[in-house]
Amino acid sequence: MKKIPVLIDCDPGHDDMLALVLALGNERLDVKAITNVAGNKKIEKVVRNTLNILNYCGVEKEVAAGAHCPLVREYKRLDTDGAHGVSGLDGFDFPKENPLRCSSRPAIEVMADALRKSEEKVTMITTGPLTNMGLLIRAFPELCREKIEKISMMGGTCHYILTKPFMEFNVFLDAEASKIVFESGIPITMFGYDVTYRTLLPLSYLKQLDEVGNRTGHMVSSLLQTFARLHNQVWPSVDGCPVHDACAVAGVIDPGIVTRSEKMYVEIPLEAGDLSGATICDYAHRSGKTANVEVVFEMDREMLQDMVMASVKALS
Repeated sequence: MKKIPVLIDCDPGHDDMLALVLALGNERLDVKAITNVAGNKKIEKVVRNTLNILNYCGVEKEVAAGAHCPLVREYKRLDTDGAHGVSGLDGFDFPKENPLRCSSRPAIEVMADALRKSEEKVTMITTGPLTNMGLLIRAFPELCREKIEKISMMGGTCHYILTKPFMEFNVFLDAEASKIVFESGIPITMFGYDVTYRTLLPLSYLKQLDEVGNRTGHMVSSLLQTFARLHNQVWPSVDGCPVHDACAVAGVIDPGIVTRSEKMYVEIPLEAGDLSGATICDYAHRSGKTANVEVVFEMDREMLQDMVMASVKALS
């Protein structure tokens, strides 16, 4: 089976953790490298979390630190609360000793190098703010046009309202970078709140992951059970565990998992006001502008559960 070359840009985060496990344990994906961006937590914490996940799962990949803050806006993310806890991965004690180290190369250098060396076009999977992706497109526009197959991103929202209309954390945190990405002309598939809050893992399923009996299953089960509890303390209660970022990976592994999506024009306003950093989706197709994003609305949850279970079993 020919593998799909991918680069993963993330900010772990419990849902990023599952996205990494899903990608690293799946035989269809060839993960070229993993880059980190400040988002859920500061860059130092997300890099540490990424290295801990890889080490515990028995996988070694190049991990590169990227942007410490948004392109323009002030980074106001607190490291003391939120649905991911203080560490960003509350709910599991990783070994204190970790032989894996962060790359000496910056994220966009690692990304650009992977694109140049790949014989095939690379799919970018972004599960954090789009700062690194925006920087890459601005620094290497021709390389990105020539060597990126598409961007599968967790971010944005069309109809689903969590806090404010049209707002989602990853896009809002660095609206300027998001605008660069959305206007780049690179094909984008958007796995936003509309689909991720429809694609929840049952709490009973989380316990089944622990019953696999390996290290990865125990880690994933423990972290997601904590995330479900923390999430429901911070955000409106949902019947299950949201795993936002894993949806963007699953859609690359098998696009058939998407059962309903629609291509439309999506705009990112930057002007000061209530809509600054929003994803304004022209779902009624009234703007007359060419569609630039495929917005996903529904996925096969059982298929996702099967994918996750298979990846967990494939790792240590």
